[in-house]
Amino acid sequence: PGHGAVRPAFWQPRPWGEARAKAREVVGRLNATEKNMLMRGVGWAKTPSFWDLKKWWYVGGTRPIPRLGIPSLNLQDAAGGFRTYWNELVGTVTAWPSLLCMAATWDPGSVRAFAVALGREFAGKGANGILGPSINVHRVARNGRNFEYLSGEDPYLGSQLVRGYVEGVQSQGIIAVMKHWVFNEQETHRDSESSEVDEKTKWELYYPPFQAALDAGDE
Repeated sequence: PGHGAVRPAFWQPRPWGEARAKAREVVGRLNATEKNMLMRGVGWAKTPSFWDLKKWWYVGGTRPIPRLGIPSLNLQDAAGGFRTYWNELVGTVTAWPSLLCMAATWDPGSVRAFAVALGREFAGKGANGILGPSINVHRVARNGRNFEYLSGEDPYLGSQLVRGYVEGVQSQGIIAVMKHWVFNEQETHRDSESSEVDEKTKWELYYPPFQAALDAGDE
């Protein structure tokens, strides 16, 4: 679309009952190899120290199964904009406000307008999924990733804003994938620390944005 044009809302989610029936029908036609393909990510190569993303691959993905009309998953970071994983991408993407800045608007309409534009940009780059929204409720003030989170310190605020994000992104045919893990509240020792939370606190403080995302049709 040209400048200022609105991408047509070509994608509409199926009702859950219809979606489950379709999923059962497709799974029933998958052979063992194809099921394995859908369970294994592609694009990363093991190195002696970690993993490296292959040139021009999306950060998350699976292979397509053309005979059943299943496309590849092309998932890309991040909730606040298309990740410039390689230097060649710098200057080709929009530098959007962070999600914490969006939270500071207190305006679901502004969040939805942002999400529509974000989804349109991801679609234009061939992605079909955004690894976002990031909606953890802040607990550790020094967490270096707090700027990524749409909830700020307020679960109610997050639950009110996340619907616009999910619906805006998905109106462009792009899957929204909420993150990160609930209770992932710090970067220090994030792979080994233990978050122990009682049920009342879980449901009153940490779960509301995630529940709202689910209610809006998020993955």
